[in-house]
Amino acid sequence: ESRDYLVEHFNSFAPDLAEMVERAYDEGWIDFLPRSGKVGGAFCSNVPFLKQSRVLTNFTGSFGSVVTLAHELGHAYHGQQIQDHRPLNTGYTMPVAETASNFNELIIVNDAIEKSEGEEKVQLIESQLQDCAQIIVDIYSRFLFEDEVIRRRKNTFLFAKDLEEIMLNAQKEAFGDGLDESTLHPYMWCCKSHYYRAGLSYYNFPYAFGGLFSRGLYAKYMEEGEAFLPKYRALLNATTVDTVEHVAGIAGIDLTQPEFWRTSLQVIADKIDEFIAETSK
Repeated sequence: ESRDYLVEHFNSFAPDLAEMVERAYDEGWIDFLPRSGKVGGAFCSNVPFLKQSRVLTNFTGSFGSVVTLAHELGHAYHGQQIQDHRPLNTGYTMPVAETASNFNELIIVNDAIEKSEGEEKVQLIESQLQDCAQIIVDIYSRFLFEDEVIRRRKNTFLFAKDLEEIMLNAQKEAFGDGLDESTLHPYMWCCKSHYYRAGLSYYNFPYAFGGLFSRGLYAKYMEEGEAFLPKYRALLNATTVDTVEHVAGIAGIDLTQPEFWRTSLQVIADKIDEFIAETSK
C-alpha cells in the first residue's frame, strides 16, 4: 500500500521520481521493519557507483511511517541526480542535504491535508506544525546553545552546571512564552549526539535551512507547475559542484535576501492560521 501510495503521488510531480521509488521497493533498497538490535529512526545512504541508495527505516504502517519513507527516498532521488558526477563530486554540503527529502514530505503531506476534512485534517496540520516548530524554534535553541558554548569555551572550561545554565537560557530565548517553563530541559546537551561530532559544528542548523529552503522551492513549484521540474533537477545536480547561493539561483532564489526566508516562514504562518480556523469550527 505504501509503495502504491508514494508512486501515485510522486508520479504527478516527477515521473522519474516515481520510477525510482518503484525500483527502491522492487530491488530491495529498503530495510523496512523494526527488529531486535536495529537502530531506531531512519537513514538513507547514496551508493553512486551502483546508481542506487540504501534506506533504513522502522516501518509501523502509520501515515507517519509513509511520510518517513517519502523523506528518505527524497535523499535517494537527490543521489540519483548526482550519480553521474566524478567520484570526488558525489558529496553535498549539509545545508542542501535536506532539500529533496523535505520537498518529498511536502508533496505527500500537503496533498493529504488538502484531501482530508474534520478531525483528520486537524491532526495532519498539527503534525506538520509540530515538525515546523522543531526545525524553526527547537533547532534555534540548539544553535544558540552551541554558539554560546563555542564562544565561552575559548576562555574557560565549562562544567555541567554551566552547560545546564546555557541550555536553559537558550530555550527561554528561542521559545519565548510558547513553552511552559516547567518543561524546560537543562540536559538536552547530553542526549543530542550532534554536539559531540567534532567535524559537524552547528549540525542542527541545516535542518532549519533545509526546511525553509524546501518550502520556498515548493512555493515556486506551486507557482510554475511543470516548468519548475527541470530547474529542480538541475538544482539538485549542482549541489555537489557549486555554492549553495548559486544552486538556489538556478530556481531564481536569492538566499542572501531576507525576503526569501520570510516568504518561507509565511507558508508556516498560513498553516497556523488554517489550524486555528479548523479548530474553531
